[in-house]
Amino acid sequence: MVLQNWISFLKKQKGLFAILMVSQIVSLVCILFVFGVFQNNLYELSANVDTKFLNASFRKSTVTREQLTKVIKTLTDDYDFSIDYIYIDASVKGSDISYQDRVQYKDGVFSYSDRVLENVKGSLDGEMAQPVHYKKVEKVVVISPNIKKDIGQTITLDGENYQIIGINNVNGDGEMEMPYLSFPKKAHYDTFSVELTMLPTRSQYDDFCQELKAIGGECDDFYIQNNADRKKEYSMIGISVLLALLAGGNMYMIYRYIFRKRRIQLAVYSLCGCSKRTARRMFFAEILLNMVIVLVVGVLTFRFFVYPLAKNWFAYLFMIYGIREYVMICAIFIFVVLLIGYLLSGKMSKQTVVQMRKGEK
Repeated sequence: MVLQNWISFLKKQKGLFAILMVSQIVSLVCILFVFGVFQNNLYELSANVDTKFLNASFRKSTVTREQLTKVIKTLTDDYDFSIDYIYIDASVKGSDISYQDRVQYKDGVFSYSDRVLENVKGSLDGEMAQPVHYKKVEKVVVISPNIKKDIGQTITLDGENYQIIGINNVNGDGEMEMPYLSFPKKAHYDTFSVELTMLPTRSQYDDFCQELKAIGGECDDFYIQNNADRKKEYSMIGISVLLALLAGGNMYMIYRYIFRKRRIQLAVYSLCGCSKRTARRMFFAEILLNMVIVLVVGVLTFRFFVYPLAKNWFAYLFMIYGIREYVMICAIFIFVVLLIGYLLSGKMSKQTVVQMRKGEK
């Protein structure tokens, strides 16, 4: 009977059915779109004040260069990380010297970070470590300006000899830059930081910590404002509810008109022994059938038509939508709309036969 009513509605009220479907689908797509834009704007605001680094340290453990190399390759090759470069530093107990490297791993090749190199060119005499230095684990170093030695000379650092290939005039006293693979054997790796090209997500932070904890690392807290401030997420849920209420109100007005058009049919059902509970279930099932169609078409429309275009307009949109977000928004939408539909079906099914026949409230 529900399917018959639905087919009858489709045939006899094509214009009204089209308005109902289009308005509900547009409402759902708008909720999905507004949610993404809101979160994207939060990311863009946070990008101005928050770091793009994921940081870990080895205060209570000792890690080897082989372990660090494996982690770098894993983060680059096995995860969805857009890595700019990786900062590694080490020190020797009792020494004032700090060993640093800003390494990148691209296309299977280790080298000094292209972006950092571009930034320090104006203060650099000589060169930074080249890919061949990483490949052959050569003992080369870029020294700080307080050391009175020239490029090409040899310097002894914590018992090991290094060839000076450059002088970075912005480095502080005792800051030595070299391939992390060439750090002195006495050196203890202290910090491992990954700078991404965009703000990290909670999922990326979890993946990062999983890999670093496996070799004894301790991750710093995740403090991106967009993820730390739960009030922002709750406010977005509130906006989604308001939009869903508007969609529900629209559905209420359309279905109220439809049900009033069926007064005589409902009166006949009642005279034939159809209970009010059965009538309510029949109305509600018809609304549910329409909402299933709306959910399927709405989500597919957003995912395959709106979302690909929106990604070109909003930088962080690709980081926002996951199964959790789709389920949450669809659940809010269908709960609010079906609640209104249930109340409407209950109101209409409570009318007496005389009221149905006369069209009275």
